[in-house]
Amino acid sequence: MARTKKAKLHAALRKAEAQKKQAAKAAPAVEKAPKKQPKLHFPYTKQDTLLLIGEGNFSFAHSIASKLGSGANIIATAYDSEQVAREKYPDLGQHIEEFNKLGGTVYFDVDGTKLHECVRLSGKRFSRIVFNFPHAGAGIKNQDRNIQTNKLLLFAFFTSAQTLLIEGTPKPPKSAGPKSTRTKGEESDSDVEAPMPKKKRTGARESVDTIEFEGVKAEVVYDAVDQYDPAPEDVVEPGQIHVTLKSGPPYDKWNIKHLARECGLVTMRTSNFVLDSFPGYEHRRTLGFKEGVSKDENKEIRDKNPKLYQFISKPKTDESDIISANGKRKKGSKKQALGITSESV
Repeated sequence: MARTKKAKLHAALRKAEAQKKQAAKAAPAVEKAPKKQPKLHFPYTKQDTLLLIGEGNFSFAHSIASKLGSGANIIATAYDSEQVAREKYPDLGQHIEEFNKLGGTVYFDVDGTKLHECVRLSGKRFSRIVFNFPHAGAGIKNQDRNIQTNKLLLFAFFTSAQTLLIEGTPKPPKSAGPKSTRTKGEESDSDVEAPMPKKKRTGARESVDTIEFEGVKAEVVYDAVDQYDPAPEDVVEPGQIHVTLKSGPPYDKWNIKHLARECGLVTMRTSNFVLDSFPGYEHRRTLGFKEGVSKDENKEIRDKNPKLYQFISKPKTDESDIISANGKRKKGSKKQALGITSESV
């Protein structure tokens, strides 16, 4: 009798299991919810006036203008002549064509170390001056001399670029020191972060937009300038200098933040340079792009943990400041103290 009951119980369990499997097969497939797109911080707004230094194939300028929907406030420059640049970068033409359609301006033969002498930039001031992955491209094999050459390049760029920045009126730091405003992914700086004019919040902190550029989709977080009350007329946000560099040797030995400080700049922020924030941007070396030799798809920088450094000028209050109003370096420059005299390179 017990065996009969046990057999019936097993039969019932098998039947229930079979019915469960059959029901699962008949049920409509449930689609998995798409993964939430990551938010990518974009450091530029339509209100910014941008000067881009040392463009290669102009894909960076094209990417920024496409995101903003306009290049009207962007001047992109190249050190090379147009003829040389087109020979170095075969894809330059298509990027310039699209950038121009968006209202962008292109200048060739612009030396980033002598911006204050450029007639085409005379009288212009910018809220952001950007130099992506600066490199002298001198082909010097001796590493020490190579480092000195690139430090000299940055020193001259910092010195000249400050003359074209919009002058600001940042609030003086509190005696106890400013409260840190770093977010996830940003590094601690040895410099005190520069205090910025406070603005009253009236709405959301940021605006988010999903964009598609050359088949690549991304969710972009824009600085919400219009979400603040206008700053008082006597308070102007100072212009910024942005420089991106690879991490590791020999770039860490350039000591960019120390170099900037000696040029009269204050480090505002150091953060990761996120390539996905600039869809369509394709890094190119100073020497040009050679098919089959140069690394494609940004492999040249993706594996080097690139950083974005943001600087502003210190208020010029005494004779110790390096930069004068006319762009000439004052006496007492600390260039020699940095070990980057022209004789050393």
